[in-house]
Amino acid sequence: MLITALLTTLALATGNAAAFELSCFYSDKTDEGVFDHVEHCAREEGGGIVFNPEILRRMRFGADGLAPAAVAGWRWVRPDGRSVSVITYDNGPDEFEEGLARGRRPEGMAYYDKQLNLALATSYAWAEPFSGGLAAVCSHCVSVPDGEHSVMAGGDWGAIDRKGALALPLRPDAASLRRDLEAARKR
Repeated sequence: MLITALLTTLALATGNAAAFELSCFYSDKTDEGVFDHVEHCAREEGGGIVFNPEILRRMRFGADGLAPAAVAGWRWVRPDGRSVSVITYDNGPDEFEEGLARGRRPEGMAYYDKQLNLALATSYAWAEPFSGGLAAVCSHCVSVPDGEHSVMAGGDWGAIDRKGALALPLRPDAASLRRDLEAARKR
């Protein structure tokens, strides 16, 4: 909390507060992994997020060179400030599975690599993490509340390979897709 107050005071004193109007949660490298809430963290610019350089210097980056931050949704951030918005998974940013994390785009779901490059863009309403080189996807499904979480329901379900090609055809029966998907992953 003291660090947050000092950063806010510094931003106000230097006139940078208005330049970075968004608040965020991030893990400060001096706070042993605790997620701190801080004002004047970032701003929207050119369709992306630009982080306050003071905050960026304080972020705890992992061995993969990435730090999680919540500003306008969860995102992965590189030390140079480049970031991508990813879906929220278990109260944090989507984890990288087989080297890819999922995000949303206006056209559908996408996968990003650990350099935060777009690795695969899809037109599907939902895409699950890759496992065994395949990922379940659905077309026209919707998010339905399920307790404190939500599940995807309806639509047509299939599976894609890492190039985005359908490896298992779309079908309205998600249960049969799950059986076929598990069998395909064992091959």
